[in-house]
Amino acid sequence: MQSEIRRRDGGRLAYDHWPNEGPALMLVPGSWSAASQYDGVRRYLDKRVNLVIVELPGHGRSGPPVLDGSIESFAQDLLLVSGKLGWKSWYVGGHSIGGMIAIELAGRRPDEIAGAISIEGWTHHQVLPDAFSGRLYETLADAQEKQRQQERIEGLSRFNKQQRAAFARLWTEWDGEPILRSTRVPVLQLWGDRKYPRPTRQQLRIPDRDGIKLQWMAGASHALPLERPRQVAVAINGFLGLGE
Repeated sequence: MQSEIRRRDGGRLAYDHWPNEGPALMLVPGSWSAASQYDGVRRYLDKRVNLVIVELPGHGRSGPPVLDGSIESFAQDLLLVSGKLGWKSWYVGGHSIGGMIAIELAGRRPDEIAGAISIEGWTHHQVLPDAFSGRLYETLADAQEKQRQQERIEGLSRFNKQQRAAFARLWTEWDGEPILRSTRVPVLQLWGDRKYPRPTRQQLRIPDRDGIKLQWMAGASHALPLERPRQVAVAINGFLGLGE
């Protein structure tokens, strides 16, 4: 079911909802991606999940793009959706920038968020060079890389040059490590190892403590929803207590 609400700035915030009786889960696609990024993942998610996928401003049906956006403001946008749906306890997850937003909400609403899922969501912008030497998509098959490029081109086409530059800076202006150190919300971290030795938690800036589960996907890249949709879905199902 497709729906939309008005953002605080008057823009549209679009989301898709597959209502069900199970745990409520809100997913956010990554940069330049629409709800279709999770098509493969949805095929393997437990059918009981009460699923919502929200598209960020300028992505998919949400518009227009914003020049003054931030991880914090996008987190507030998601709360508009959860408020409209009347959710009191729910899980939030996302890929890349979507994972950052999930961590931000774990810090903002610890009494409301039942768990946060970060799918290659950079805890800090230095994680990419420190942990992965800048490697992102080297493990994708040719067809997967072609699909990724097509989705990226389509996503970027909605932004002018100034809007692209503003959005591309967002992830460098946020630090999620303090949130991970302090939040009591359970967190699932999903990462691909790029077929290289796996970075340490220190390199990933993920605290080694109870409540934060780090799960690796061998031989996979940053584009986990595209490359490993079944593994991502199975990990989410387990985190939601639904098993395989």
